[in-house]
Amino acid sequence: MSEPPIPTGATARRLADGSEDLLVREEPLQLVVGEHRLLTMRTPGADLDLAIGFLLGEGVIANHDAVLAHRFSPGDPTALRADTLELTLRGPLDAVVRGRLTRTHEIRSSCGICGLTDADELLEGTLPLLPGVPRLDAAALESLRAGFEARQALFTATGACHGAALHAADGTLLGAGEDVGRHNALDKAIGAAARRGADLRRGIALLSGRAGYDLVIKCLRVGIPVILSISAPTALSHDLCAASGATLVGFLRQGRRRVYCDGGRLD
Repeated sequence: MSEPPIPTGATARRLADGSEDLLVREEPLQLVVGEHRLLTMRTPGADLDLAIGFLLGEGVIANHDAVLAHRFSPGDPTALRADTLELTLRGPLDAVVRGRLTRTHEIRSSCGICGLTDADELLEGTLPLLPGVPRLDAAALESLRAGFEARQALFTATGACHGAALHAADGTLLGAGEDVGRHNALDKAIGAAARRGADLRRGIALLSGRAGYDLVIKCLRVGIPVILSISAPTALSHDLCAASGATLVGFLRQGRRRVYCDGGRLD
């Protein structure tokens, strides 16, 4: 019987006892947007989705069509040169967006919020969520959870990465991502869904770890109204969802869930 293929994003390494194990890859990517250069450690694969999702979630672009062209240049580990993804945008960035990118030398969870502690300040500039859309019941939540866990091939192989997925109300998968970085995984899912023209304002986000504010605010910036997490939310995430009218569910596990914010979407 042939060995199963190694999942994208994993690599084999020899252990001390002579056996082999699959480990998740963690390699640098430099994102170039005009004169701005941003660096992140990520799991290679779906780099364009990662870049577009990041720019959408940070409010740098309003839709994926704002990216006119892209060019990927592989790096050289022996020369300590990172992979590079250069994006050409359709129009110039306004002063506010240029300021965000100027302050952001890395793609990291603290981007753009230094000094902000109030939910209303963080939500400034986000679009209003569609009220009561989509509607979900307990059976739909369980189906989404089970499908989400079954699709995490890289986590199953390595046990060392995060996952995120976006769904429509009928269960259709809109976009998914796995990565060593939990924010990278969500960026990949958002980017994939945006590139296929999905209506994110009717979407449902699933997160493999805790629902920290950095993930929640990305969802809210692109209009995602329902956020489901396998683990717990933070207090700030709760406040953001309550202030925006989003639905927030934590501890979504087999036979269990805790509703932190309903938003009029759960039956």
